Amino acid sequence: MNFRDAIQNAGYRVFEEEIGHEDVVRFIGERGLEKTPAIINVEGKKVATNFLATRELLCGYMDICVSDLAKYLANLKMGGRIVERDVDYVELDSLEDLPVPKYFENDAGKYITAGIIVTGNGNDYGSYNASFHRMLILDKKRMAVRLVPPRHTFLRWKSAVDSGDDLEIAISISPHPLFMFAAATRVDEGMEYHYASSLMKTLEVSNVDGIHVPESEIVIRGRITGEMVDEGPFIDITGTYDRVRKAPVIEVDAIYAKEDFMFYSITPAGYEHQVLMGIPYEPEIYKAVARVCRVRNVIMTAGGRHYLHAIVQIEKITDGDGKNAILAAFSAHPSLKHVVVVDDDIDIYSMEDVEYAIATRFQADRDLVVITNARGSSLDPSAKDNITSKLGMDATFKGDKEKYKKIY
Repeated sequence: MNFRDAIQNAGYRVFEEEIGHEDVVRFIGERGLEKTPAIINVEGKKVATNFLATRELLCGYMDICVSDLAKYLANLKMGGRIVERDVDYVELDSLEDLPVPKYFENDAGKYITAGIIVTGNGNDYGSYNASFHRMLILDKKRMAVRLVPPRHTFLRWKSAVDSGDDLEIAISISPHPLFMFAAATRVDEGMEYHYASSLMKTLEVSNVDGIHVPESEIVIRGRITGEMVDEGPFIDITGTYDRVRKAPVIEVDAIYAKEDFMFYSITPAGYEHQVLMGIPYEPEIYKAVARVCRVRNVIMTAGGRHYLHAIVQIEKITDGDGKNAILAAFSAHPSLKHVVVVDDDIDIYSMEDVEYAIATRFQADRDLVVITNARGSSLDPSAKDNITSKLGMDATFKGDKEKYKKIY
């Protein structure tokens, strides 16, 4: 299945009204489309967005219940197929042929936000790496790319440059939504294609000038060079501006696209950005907590941008289980800042119910865990040099469980 096959049941809306590349965020906001899959007309070309903006949409592609998401992903077995097929592409002249938005007024320029950089060799799918990277358009054939050390693409680029070479890449835009989710998930190096095929059952790839790329609406072939330029400012997941950094330049060698292609856009700091960054950590926390107590569910919360805050639901056996779950959650997600652990009678999708657990089952002098001077997220504007304090709340029953039973 490809992108167009996958979205047939996504309940998306199509807008024919033409807007400019600087009007995308305004258009989405004015029409209340922040969580609605949509295809928008940007300067005469189709821009798709928000097809992964909710956990309901993500679960729909996998045909699972929302409440089963963390457990399903935590227990996912590698075992899908990877098959090669031919895809008909036409070649575009330059990056100017793509409807790339400029999202916010003070952004450095037009950004590709949903580009998945693929590196690898031929049919050796264990050699492939795929991950999201924001890319600032510099001119018709050049982009600046944000690479985060010491992640896999950064290390491959550094190894190539240290050897006097460029890093050969393909950039996938608008593949199957589950391939997007796989590319956003931290897996061992060389496992992204196998993880994607396990989610999708069958991953279809095509040979694009020597690199096997998942079937996509657009594929850009190029090289990450050793040339460095300023990249940023740009809005990140917290809705605040990330600072300007030096970043390597991508030299574009060819741009391939389907006829009447759909360009994919992820709104910076929007719900889709949050889902892709945060939800992949839910199964990691689930597995870590399962090693110390009986875990029932895990969610990253909207108030924490689906990245900094988590709720962990456990079946409590002893009074120490809540604190052990807190420590396990922090170990699984180093950027996690606050976590609340609740009993299995609490609805973790209801912040009212979670707050009820805090109100009736939590005592600060007994149930609060504070960890100071820990490494946190570089995206948290309140942290200093990535150093933060972390807080865990054990909002589970203590002692006689019957005393806490909800009657009304």
